[in-house]
Amino acid sequence: MDNGRRHEAPPSSLAENAAWSEAKQKSWVRTHFPGALSLRIKVTLIILFPFIIGLISSFLLETNRHRERGLASMSLLASQTGQVIEHALQRDMLISDFESIQSTFDDIAVDSRVQTLVMLDRQGKIIFSPDDKEIGTFKDYSEPSCQPCHSLPPADRPSGIVVTIAEGQRVFRSMHPVENQPACTRCHDPQERILGLLLTDFSIAPVEEALANDIRLSIGWWVSMGLITAIIANLGINWMVIRRLEILAAAMSGYIEGRDHSALPETPRDEIGQLSGSYNVLVKTIHERNLENQRLSEDLRFRLHEREVMLRRLITSQEQERRRVANELHDDLGQRMSSISLNLEFLLRTLPSDSESARLQISEIQGLISETTGSMHDMVFGLRPSVLDDLGIVPAIKNLCQRMLEPAKIRFEVKIISLSDRLPANVETAIFRITQEAINNVIRHAEAHNVMIRLRLKDGWVELEIIDDGIGFDLQSTQASSDISSGIGLLGMRERVELFHGEFFIKSAPSSGTTVQARIPLEEQDNGR
Repeated sequence: MDNGRRHEAPPSSLAENAAWSEAKQKSWVRTHFPGALSLRIKVTLIILFPFIIGLISSFLLETNRHRERGLASMSLLASQTGQVIEHALQRDMLISDFESIQSTFDDIAVDSRVQTLVMLDRQGKIIFSPDDKEIGTFKDYSEPSCQPCHSLPPADRPSGIVVTIAEGQRVFRSMHPVENQPACTRCHDPQERILGLLLTDFSIAPVEEALANDIRLSIGWWVSMGLITAIIANLGINWMVIRRLEILAAAMSGYIEGRDHSALPETPRDEIGQLSGSYNVLVKTIHERNLENQRLSEDLRFRLHEREVMLRRLITSQEQERRRVANELHDDLGQRMSSISLNLEFLLRTLPSDSESARLQISEIQGLISETTGSMHDMVFGLRPSVLDDLGIVPAIKNLCQRMLEPAKIRFEVKIISLSDRLPANVETAIFRITQEAINNVIRHAEAHNVMIRLRLKDGWVELEIIDDGIGFDLQSTQASSDISSGIGLLGMRERVELFHGEFFIKSAPSSGTTVQARIPLEEQDNGR
């Protein structure tokens, strides 16, 4: 028993060997070519990806809201500032105290946030500005900074808007109209509703700087929260999922590589716990089946060994019986036939010269005895040729070809390569019987004209090859045929070779001739004696 372990040595059967090789190859691939991303990294990315998307979306929304709130505050501030300026100038304008008005403009312009402060009349002429710099000039409404408002109908023009002035600075522009009040009708036409326009540009740099600070703080906050969330999620997933999967993967890999297996924990009973339970059941089932297969394999191996021993004994007994029968035919029946022939010869000499009919009958009997003797010799050769026991396999094969192929008018050639000494008796018998069966098949079925027989000794193996140029046959159809007689000769040759743990091959196809190859290892010859 192997206690559930798989051995490092390759199994004996072809199916087990293929499975073992595939498992080792997969293990090598996993070891030398690991995946680019581990499961931990993938899960972390899955968590972080929607979080980052949400973070960016929230950041953009929050930034836009900050900007809108800042601009709204700037608009309210500019509107209130315009009203304050107008109220501050109202008394001076009613009494036409232009010096006081100019002084007010100068004082307000001291604030660095105020980029532009002018008052225009109805024709766009600047009537008040800080330090009298622009008084008397006209405001060019075709400037790019004026187009966002003046490109619209008068009724749709906003009271405040963010524009970029000529210096490239972004400012909030407030347009506060100076309305004609009853107190103003002393100097202005009562029909005029608007007397002028108070235009102020406030720098939004402080607002943008505050917004940038808020953005930096938000980015730091969200990034910190993202990292903390990723770390906590990764630790949780690692503890609850990844660690358990790694234990399961290590157990599977160890089982494949043949290390000892211990049951995996099945708690908590979530999907991974159920998977661990299924793995435990699977390993237990495989272990039980391996034990059963091992028992069946041992039993089959024992049965095959018994069959091999019985077959070897059967062949040995058959050869011994053939040898006994051949010897008896040769020694007993042969001698008797020779004695009868001699007696007839003596009788023929002692007959009177006028007994022609008796002489004729005796001659016919002598011819019959001669034919019987020849048939008996063929029978003795087929049972067990004495040349095989006396001279060895090479003369036996040549004698076999002469006796069988020459009468059938089939040309043959026997090549002996690197073989000078006698082979073990059981090996010579197996080679002779294989050759005999192959030649029988050539004569009966092949319709061949030429046969080549090669016998050589190479690297401790005896190799036999028999090639004919006959009509060949479909090897698969013959092997699959239900007709036992069609493949009994091939089966006999194969079994003789397998008794010596050798190799047997047949190559054939219709109209392509047939090649029979047999290889027998000499180091196994002791098992065949």
